[in-house]
Amino acid sequence: MAGKWKWLAAGAVAVAAWVFSVTSDYFDRDSIPHIAMRDELKLVGSAIYEYHSKTGNWPEKLDDLQSTSLPLKSPTWRQSASPMRILWRRDWRPEPKDNAGLVLIYYEGGLFSKLGRMWVCWGDLRTEYVLESDLRSILEKQK
Repeated sequence: MAGKWKWLAAGAVAVAAWVFSVTSDYFDRDSIPHIAMRDELKLVGSAIYEYHSKTGNWPEKLDDLQSTSLPLKSPTWRQSASPMRILWRRDWRPEPKDNAGLVLIYYEGGLFSKLGRMWVCWGDLRTEYVLESDLRSILEKQK
């Protein structure tokens, strides 16, 4: 019987450690998960502009980004892009600074997004961590 309690206690400690780890990562914007999301958003955003500068057209689907430097910079770019929502607009301006007020990409997948905040990459390639409700409002205005 005592062995059973030891296993239950060890399991409870393991669960508590996991919850602590996730919680501290969620609130620390400089944690590895946050940095990874920001960096991947910027890489994909840059690839969108790179595609336009090479072809004169805006990409319409993820496969279009294959012809950019994105696969060299991030070999796992396809998997990294799966939790992202890319807004395939055709009315972007060629210079990122001219698209500052428009959402380019945002993270809609993953645990952090499910907790009510999402990383957004704006048209000028800056990233911001916003409330999901605020993002939905911004996206509604952009339609």
